[in-house]
Amino acid sequence: MSANSSSTELCAVCSSAAAKYKCSNCYIRYCSVKCFKDHKTEICTAPKKATSSAADSSGLTVETKGVHTTNDLGPDIDEEEEAKHRLTAQDLAKLDSAQDVKRLLMDPGIRAMVNDVCKNQNPAEAIRALRQRSDFEELVQALINATDSST
Repeated sequence: MSANSSSTELCAVCSSAAAKYKCSNCYIRYCSVKCFKDHKTEICTAPKKATSSAADSSGLTVETKGVHTTNDLGPDIDEEEEAKHRLTAQDLAKLDSAQDVKRLLMDPGIRAMVNDVCKNQNPAEAIRALRQRSDFEELVQALINATDSST
C-alpha cells in the first residue's frame, strides 16, 4: 500500500465508500455502477471550463493507489480519438448485467492481467500484447459484445 492518501475521497452519491470513478459530464466522484445510476437520475451539468492545464480529462477513471491512472492510452491515441470510445451510462448498465464478463473476471489470471494493464505506463501497448492470449481476447470480445450498440 502506498502512503499517498490523496485518492481516499468518499463517493459523492452515497458517502459511504471510496470514490473510484468520475462522471464524464460533471466530474462528480462515485464508487459504483449503482451510485452512477443514482447520480444520472438527477440533472448532471458539466462544470465551466478550467483555465488551468491540470483539468481532468472526462470519462470513467479508475483511481487506485500505486496504479497508473491517467486516461492516456499511449502516444498514438489523442484525446479526441479516446473520447469516441468512452463508455456511456447505457454501456455501463449493459456491463453491469453482462454475465460473460462477470464470469471471466472471476478468473484470478484474467484479473491479474487487467491489473497489469492498469499499472502499465502504456496501457494500449499492454492490451495489444495481451490480446495475443486467448483468455484475454475472450474477455475483450465479451466486453465488445456486451456494449455493442446493435444489442
